[in-house]
Amino acid sequence: MAVNVFELERVSFSYRGVTALDDVSLTVPTGRRLALLGANGCGKSTLLRILAALYFPDSGSVRYHGAPLTEAEFEHDSFSHAFRKRVGLVFQNPDVQLFCPTVFDEVAFGPLQLGWPKERIRQTVNEALDYFEIADLRERAPHRLSGGEKKRVALASVLIMDPEVILLDEPTAALDPRSQSQIVALMKSWESLGKTLVIATHDLHLLTEIADDCLVLDKGRIAGRGTPAEILADESMLLRANLIRPAC
Repeated sequence: MAVNVFELERVSFSYRGVTALDDVSLTVPTGRRLALLGANGCGKSTLLRILAALYFPDSGSVRYHGAPLTEAEFEHDSFSHAFRKRVGLVFQNPDVQLFCPTVFDEVAFGPLQLGWPKERIRQTVNEALDYFEIADLRERAPHRLSGGEKKRVALASVLIMDPEVILLDEPTAALDPRSQSQIVALMKSWESLGKTLVIATHDLHLLTEIADDCLVLDKGRIAGRGTPAEILADESMLLRANLIRPAC
């Protein structure tokens, strides 16, 4: 029987009175790849931030490995540090995430906060730069990189912590075809490592490559769920969720 990383029960969340999530219940099993689908503004990014414990629901409950995920729990440093190491979020816009003067400093930031020895940091950062094919950018300022380069730096800064859960917000959005294929290849490679992935996307053509399960959101509510094949076959639901255009 699969163990669930996350369990959400009747979760609702609003921004200044505007509902972003409405009565959402779901489970995220360990080692699975879940795609969150929906048009812009459907609640995908909000749901990711709740899973990352950056937001907490107005109502309903969130559990992480069976333990309540609440603001009170994050007042305990032991819980907070363990969670932040094990659950990593890569934002849709890398500029929100990148703030250090060089690429090397960016990737080293997390390990520095955890107090890793300097030699371990140096070695691990260099390995990460090689893995993401950005070693030649190590002294460059992140804000001067291309979109695809920024995305790889953001991924490296999260993956260097070796999280068990990777939350990805539109990881292939606004990338050129080559960069997009590189990111997809990376996501596929994590499957063999047993990572749990939750991927917010509206790119239906990527589903069969990057996901085991899908959850469709529409106006903050669950509109459908199933395997990629099941979701792609349900044209009426995809139309209602504004994920495809009506046939001419």
